[in-house]
Amino acid sequence: MNLNEMIEGMTEEMVEVRRQIHRHPELSHEESKTTEFVRVLLSGTSMEWRDPGTPTGLVGLMHGGAGDGPVLMLRADLDALPLNEETGLPFASEQTGVMHACGHDIHTTVLVGTALALDRIRDEWRGTVKFVFQPSEEKEGGAPELIDGGVLEDPKPDHAVCLHTWPITDAGKIGIRPGPMTAANDSFVVTVTGTGGHGAHPETAIDPIPVSEDIIDSFQRIISRNLSPFDPAVITAGQIHGGTADNVIAKEVMFSGTIRTLAPNTRDYVKKRMEEIAFHTAAASGAEANVTFSGGTPPVINDGPLVHVLERSLIKSVGRENIDHLEVPSMGSEDFAYYLEQVPGLLFRLGTGNDEDSRTRVGLHSPEIVFDERSIPTGIAAMSGFALEYLNEGMDGRLS
Repeated sequence: MNLNEMIEGMTEEMVEVRRQIHRHPELSHEESKTTEFVRVLLSGTSMEWRDPGTPTGLVGLMHGGAGDGPVLMLRADLDALPLNEETGLPFASEQTGVMHACGHDIHTTVLVGTALALDRIRDEWRGTVKFVFQPSEEKEGGAPELIDGGVLEDPKPDHAVCLHTWPITDAGKIGIRPGPMTAANDSFVVTVTGTGGHGAHPETAIDPIPVSEDIIDSFQRIISRNLSPFDPAVITAGQIHGGTADNVIAKEVMFSGTIRTLAPNTRDYVKKRMEEIAFHTAAASGAEANVTFSGGTPPVINDGPLVHVLERSLIKSVGRENIDHLEVPSMGSEDFAYYLEQVPGLLFRLGTGNDEDSRTRVGLHSPEIVFDERSIPTGIAAMSGFALEYLNEGMDGRLS
């Protein structure tokens, strides 16, 4: 059976699946209806469901009929964001304050379509596909909870793959690159403590507000003066709180933000420098500073040889002209990286933008973003085509 013809035949159904999920978004760790919807959609397939170890989400196995082979894990995320949708679409979110603004409804639809497609041609491929419908990507916990629940065991995947919507890339195209694909994401909190005092007599106090300003400014010099221009990193102070009245010098200021890095060594170095800068800058003014870090999503590092397999498959499934070779990674983060700490794999980008509707080009997480639904059959073709190439041809085929 011709794969692209089969996908074309299911496109209308898959678009309606996506719209149903979009109408009924659910927040992280609350994806019970979406979980059940996916289970029902795949109830007529050969999928063998496994306990994911989490209240929401699904893990299932599908075995090819052409013999033993590798184990490939394909993952999609289920959750939405706490936003009021402002698209005006006829299938807009019916849940106040919740919206699929990151494209996870499309991710889920593509993986459902891939499962349906691979099930219909099971006799044409070998090995095993582990389908993972993951809860809580937007909120810390989803991937680590599934890993703790055994998603990377019984059987352990040889490789893991996912996709992510990308409004910069045109619908119908797939973005690929080896090496770093997304950044590590760490949060920081800095507490600067002075003595406080009367606003009219600063000489009698140690004021933590200008000290905090100096620390924030010096943090930016880590990027411009301590790191190579070819080693990207971002430090953003997103919040600052201090003081209770106009005529009172605050005793304490707290500011917090995010750190994005692409290399593990850079990640460790940036944290070390932030601690040193905060301590010494505060001490120079007679204040004290304490820095704490949390979060810790690692970077997504795409496996180079596997990217070559993906490219091989994309030439067949979507055409060479629809492959976008990405020059730079994203400084956003993705908890798919937790899986890649234990098994090699890759993330590729699914184009969802067009020049006819400016709403398709706005940034992810915007309440106005619209995703071009022509991306759905492209995503299914890319994902299922890759699975067939990987399972049947392995890692050793050569580009045509």
